[in-house]
Amino acid sequence: MSASVVKKSNGVRIRTIPAGFSLVELLIVMVITTVVGMAGFSLYQHSNRSYLVREAVSEAQQNVRVAMERLAQDIRMAGFGLPPAPFSLTYQGQTYSAPVTPVNHATGADELTLLGIGHEAGILNQGGNACNGKGQGAICLEPTVSFFDADGFVADRRYINLGGIGFFELAESGQSQASGILYLESLAKLERDYPDGTPVYILQAIWYGIEMGGSPDCPGSQVCLFSEDLTGIRGTGPQVLAAHIEDIQFAYGVDANPRDGRVDDLDGDGGYQQGDFVPQPSDPSGVVAVRASIVARTGRPDPDPSARFDRICVEDRQGDPGCTGVVEDAYRRRLLTRVIQLRNPLEGI
Repeated sequence: MSASVVKKSNGVRIRTIPAGFSLVELLIVMVITTVVGMAGFSLYQHSNRSYLVREAVSEAQQNVRVAMERLAQDIRMAGFGLPPAPFSLTYQGQTYSAPVTPVNHATGADELTLLGIGHEAGILNQGGNACNGKGQGAICLEPTVSFFDADGFVADRRYINLGGIGFFELAESGQSQASGILYLESLAKLERDYPDGTPVYILQAIWYGIEMGGSPDCPGSQVCLFSEDLTGIRGTGPQVLAAHIEDIQFAYGVDANPRDGRVDDLDGDGGYQQGDFVPQPSDPSGVVAVRASIVARTGRPDPDPSARFDRICVEDRQGDPGCTGVVEDAYRRRLLTRVIQLRNPLEGI
């Protein structure tokens, strides 16, 4: 609207006000405003969706990396400090005879138990006692707290290794935290002198698997990667390692024939390839490498209500009807696969 105009007529000042916007002009302005507003809202909505997607995918990628790093660390150390094969170690009533004990599920997530990770419980310190020497049946160390909890000596922590070279089993009764002396099982004797300062390792058994919710760190319908230290050193019961881990699959490279420390060439191509790994080895004691595949999904559905995505199916789940895109959903996924070699595979089997 233009400014008012003042005119003089016969000496009288008259203020005239021109007419306002016409209806057509008003409609044009409203249309332009609406179009600009809708364009701005559409741009904001697109930017916001892109931000949410990037944030969710970044979180999924971080989860899968964390899960793989922790898993790879334990796989590499599997076999550390174990006795020569064949052996039989019992944790929580379950007997194990190999550094890697796989449980394959063709229609679900695989499971894996690793032996011999090795928790350093302390160092040897004779302290004037008759222990740590060749032919003796006891060790003296400080501290000894790792072998005990509120209820006393923990039987699942009785398998130990001294300095990475000597495997022993501790007696399950007669142990005292206050004395700093731990007794070997009946009739067992040290085969050599172990000097003060020698590290003492508790041999662990660590289980890995996927479970659905049921804990404060993995509530509701979330799926998470869990691990459980059967010695209880890392905590009691299953512990959440990474959230929103939907699937974990393993395949194993076995050194069986010849026993040369390398993965057998099963597909005959002379190389270290996909076909040299099997989902369930007939003899787990020969496992020298593990191919781990971890699938993470976003923690929330895609902000686009029409978006649908297939599940990622790896290893022997390729033939699983429930994992081949029969039912799509609104979750994006990320896959990380790595071949991890055992540093301490069993030899001479």
